Amino acid sequence: MPELDTDNNDTKAIIAVAGASGFVGSHLREHLQSDYRFRALTRSTSVAKSHANDLNTEWKCCDLYSLPKVTEALIGCDYGIYLVHSMAPSSRLVQSSFEDTDLILADNFIRAAEAAGLKHVIYLSGLMPSEEGPFSPHLSSRLEVENVLRSRSVQITVLRAGLIFGPGGSSFSLLINLVRRLPVMVLPAWVRSKTHSIDITNVCQAFELCLKDNELQGATYDLGGHAPMTYSDMIRRTARLLERPAFFIYFPLNFFSFSKHWVSILGGVPPALVGPLLESLQHDLEARPNALMDKIKNQCICFEDSFKKSVDVAGLPKPNPRLRTQLKDHRIMKQACLVRSVQRMPLPKGWNAQQIATEYGDWLSRRFGGLIVAARGQEGAIFLTLLGGRTVLLELTPTPYSLGGKRRCAFYISGGVLSRKVDPPGRLEFRLFPKQNCLVASIHGFAPTLPWWVYALTQAKLHLRVMRAFARHLSSLGTST
Repeated sequence: MPELDTDNNDTKAIIAVAGASGFVGSHLREHLQSDYRFRALTRSTSVAKSHANDLNTEWKCCDLYSLPKVTEALIGCDYGIYLVHSMAPSSRLVQSSFEDTDLILADNFIRAAEAAGLKHVIYLSGLMPSEEGPFSPHLSSRLEVENVLRSRSVQITVLRAGLIFGPGGSSFSLLINLVRRLPVMVLPAWVRSKTHSIDITNVCQAFELCLKDNELQGATYDLGGHAPMTYSDMIRRTARLLERPAFFIYFPLNFFSFSKHWVSILGGVPPALVGPLLESLQHDLEARPNALMDKIKNQCICFEDSFKKSVDVAGLPKPNPRLRTQLKDHRIMKQACLVRSVQRMPLPKGWNAQQIATEYGDWLSRRFGGLIVAARGQEGAIFLTLLGGRTVLLELTPTPYSLGGKRRCAFYISGGVLSRKVDPPGRLEFRLFPKQNCLVASIHGFAPTLPWWVYALTQAKLHLRVMRAFARHLSSLGTST
């Protein structure tokens, strides 16, 4: 652990931060470092090494998809800050929606927080429309994560923010790049939706108040520091600050699919991040007045001042702190050739996770007419064999952390001709979410034996088809609703 910056550091409370290396996490650690210590959770060894000398911060390499690893990482911490939104890739091949992976990650974090005895967790969510749903997948997922975090005994405070502006933030970077590259813009209908942005400094102040003021804890607060404006207003104001011409041609339709690509290319933001965010702009997103913002409103930084501190002398956006290690992480992911696949499925009424796992093996044998046979070994192991013979395709060994669990049943992928040996081994998991009336079947860190491109075109596609068929089978058994 790096050298600490004060003599009384040992008396400071420890905050576990999931998402510590990103834009918000970096600013939060800087803002709170005089009063708190941090345990920063990251799956990236590159991030941990690059921040090895950070004051007041212990970096912990931790796979948030692993409940035991998260629990171990949170032991000894007092508070938690959850900043995770899983729209970025986590393996070379990912077969999942961000909604399903967010569900797993939030469940892991709050289960671990409860087991580790954390007093209080703060979650950074997003502004919600005032009207009734249905909402965009992005906003619906934020609500679902809020509900999952509140499903345990840990006290939860939710901060709902719209666009967050500040040095290194992607929101200003996107706006600036669009204005610099497109003097004439054809703007879809979503640019006329109203939103409420806020400066990163004011977001940090909100976190600080919720950590220190007991009366503010356990509630939900909207954060909005700048005056409400449409996205086209933001583009126009950004153009004026950059002293660039901006001419608009408005189009009456949203065209989210097309918009995602041109905004990503010209705005310099990955499509996986842009798409969900654009879809949320079909709603007006304004912050509702609340007790927390009443304490901050006199210190709110205006849009123009947020802009000035977010650009360099050439008017270019300051880089996101996470960009330094992203390219290296992508190279590592590519070299590792690991797979993550997550599918949400109906939850049969009255079933537990162990029953689902047993049914999966039996169903596979029936589905493939005996071509693949699920044989059971000692201590709950499952062997997926070819024609019931000696050729073991996959060997599944129960993890010690899920034995006897009604809501979670997990297996290590410990052998078989279709799997490479890796450390840690890949996992197959069935996890139940009764309040969401669903279960999630997932594989994490699976290392295929086949050459990568052969696997991607054959076994990966077959796995996805099999899991979708199993979902249809579970649906036929009758769901919990």
